[in-house]
Amino acid sequence: MTTRLRLRRRGVAPRARNRRGFTLVELIVAIMILVVGLLALAGTSALITRQMGTGAKTTVAAAVAQARLDSLASMDCTLLAAGGATTTGSTSGRGVTERWFVTDGNDVKNVTDTVRIVGQTRPLIYQSVIPCRD
Repeated sequence: MTTRLRLRRRGVAPRARNRRGFTLVELIVAIMILVVGLLALAGTSALITRQMGTGAKTTVAAAVAQARLDSLASMDCTLLAAGGATTTGSTSGRGVTERWFVTDGNDVKNVTDTVRIVGQTRPLIYQSVIPCRD
């Protein structure tokens, strides 16, 4: 006799050992794992968005500094810092504030361009050398 028939004769319903599906605990654990994964994904996307915004501002700052260095390089060296003097200047616009210094060296002019981005604590410092024949 099979087990099922023996159980029916005793008045006990057969256990549902062959049932397929998930228990409530398994569902709760699966949902918690899914929630943790989604929260990590949301946090990462917020970080990436912030970094992309900072990258865009840094690109503007680099373009401003490059334009300044190009304009100083195109000038006559006698107009730049001569005889150990220092030439300075500053501008602001497009969300950045720029300040540059030109110092005299041996047959070169040393240029330091400091660019501050609105909302960032540390400035970006660009340095270049302009060769001159004084």
